Amino acid sequence: MANIKVILHNNRMAFRKTASYYAVHIIVAAAVAYAVTGNWVAAITLSLLEPTVQAVAYFLHDKAWAKVRLQRLRTLVKTVSYYLVHLVVAAGVAYTVTGDLITALTLSLLEPTVQMVFFYFHEKMWDNKLQRKGSSLASTYS
Repeated sequence: MANIKVILHNNRMAFRKTASYYAVHIIVAAAVAYAVTGNWVAAITLSLLEPTVQAVAYFLHDKAWAKVRLQRLRTLVKTVSYYLVHLVVAAGVAYTVTGDLITALTLSLLEPTVQMVFFYFHEKMWDNKLQRKGSSLASTYS
């Protein structure tokens, strides 16, 4: 139990960022899934399942990026790298839910592309929040 408390304490900002992006992700995923499938059950299933798997991927991605000292174009490069992670996860989850390869590929290209835009602004919002607090990005995740 003590190890869990230490992990939670040491990663509290990363967990907050992950939770906020998770909420954004569910809303966007549901809208895109419904637009592609026209089916509310599939849209809701995808909007809950895919972001849950993505939240784990996002957390790991964000922790890895905390170690990267890239300053110039950081948010843009980080967004592109997460986009690639997102494509792979979205395709796997969409195929699992729909069983249709064309629908899965359509969703796996469309949904992460829309999410990439929201991800960029989410990152900018958090960067600005951390800068206002006087924190450096590197010390936030240590």
